[in-house]
Amino acid sequence: RQLDPARERLQLGAELIGADTVAAVSEVVVLALEALGAAGLTGISVDFTLPDLVDTLAVQGGDFDAEKVEAIRRELDTKDAGGLKAAGGEAYLPLLYATGPIAEALPKLRDFDADGVLSTRLDGLEAVAARVGESARITLDPTERHGFEYQSWFGFTLYAEGLRGAAGRGGTYRIGGTDEAATGFTLFVDRLAEAVPETEAPRTVYLPLGHDPAVAARLREEGCIH
Repeated sequence: RQLDPARERLQLGAELIGADTVAAVSEVVVLALEALGAAGLTGISVDFTLPDLVDTLAVQGGDFDAEKVEAIRRELDTKDAGGLKAAGGEAYLPLLYATGPIAEALPKLRDFDADGVLSTRLDGLEAVAARVGESARITLDPTERHGFEYQSWFGFTLYAEGLRGAAGRGGTYRIGGTDEAATGFTLFVDRLAEAVPETEAPRTVYLPLGHDPAVAARLREEGCIH
């Protein structure tokens, strides 16, 4: 889309077809973080979201009016408390404040979920965060839907120091045209190229006539050109 044309250029990612479980999500999130680290990026963070949150709450609450739900989603996206109240979503106000570092935001989300409607999802978030551990800073924005229009219960966005905008995005979804579950991610390579550290230029070595071929082979292995 024109709102984010970088996504239409060059992408790199992975897809785990057949599963959207917590184990699958953990594997994919860790792989994405390892890929960014291997590319030389630092200060990596990952932001978790629950794309189907509002739909799930509305269905369980017996108040699924399509127009009202869409209005609530929209106001949550813009973080507009006044607009959320006007849209009939006053009960969702606590979600605006259940954001930030996951250690602080997740307990707030559990407090909001007094009836346990989201307990399975929240346990899943906690398990994925435990798998990530200290390898990245983890934040939570449970109502973020920009870029997650087709994801199901889980989504995540990747960030890194020195990078304008997101480094990548992923989550759980259904394979297009089927009901098969999948979990995957995409890295925005053009954007990453702006932040990845420059590699050192290869060292040029001039070898005399009659040089030892074994020495030349060792120098090539070390990255030299001659």
